[in-house]
Amino acid sequence: MAGASQKDRRYVVKPSGFSELAWGSRGVSVGHDLSQTEWAAALERSLASFSSTPYILQEFHKGRQFEVSYYEKRADDVVPMAGRARLSPYYFVAGGQAELAGILGTVCSLEKKLIHGMRDAVMVPCALQPS
Repeated sequence: MAGASQKDRRYVVKPSGFSELAWGSRGVSVGHDLSQTEWAAALERSLASFSSTPYILQEFHKGRQFEVSYYEKRADDVVPMAGRARLSPYYFVAGGQAELAGILGTVCSLEKKLIHGMRDAVMVPCALQPS
C-alpha cells in the first residue's frame, strides 16, 4: 500500500474512535491528499503504534450532499444548511451477534473534507426504514 499511486491511494488510515487522536479528525491521513512519502510514513506510524492505539484502514468516500434544517438560537429560527453527510452506525453484541443499535448522521458544510462532530456540524439520530 505504501508504494501505491495517488489514484490508488483513495484510502484513509485513522486511529480507533477511543483514542484522543480520533477527536476532530486529528489523526486521520487521507492517502490521495498526501505525497507517497507522507502516505508511507502515515502507514508506518499506524502499524508501529497499533498495540497501544489501533488504527483502521478504509476506503475514502466523499460524503453525499444534503440540505438540512436546524434551529439557530441567535436567529430564533429554523435555517437551512447545505452540507456533506457521514453516517456512523453503532452496533451492540447480544447473544454473540452484532446488531445495529442506531445510526448517527453528521452533516458539515460543503467545504469540509473530513466530517466530524465540530461545532458547526448538525448531528442527528437516524433510523433504518423497513423495506
